[in-house]
Amino acid sequence: MNMQTGDTVRFKGGVIPEQVKWAGTDYPDLTIGKTYTLASVKQFSSFTHVTLDGVDGKFNSVHFSLA
Repeated sequence: MNMQTGDTVRFKGGVIPEQVKWAGTDYPDLTIGKTYTLASVKQFSSFTHVTLDGVDGKFNSVHFSLA
């Protein structure tokens, strides 16, 4: 899935702490099903970090789907 800055995404939940630690991201304490706007997207070879408008932290993109 190719996410870009400005896209609207939906938080899927199902967060596995090992995924968070492995990707070096923050644990997303977000509402399942809520939509957010991507403030930034940084792709790496095995994962993608995203930040959300109005939310502190960086998160693994695996926890989101395009809305």
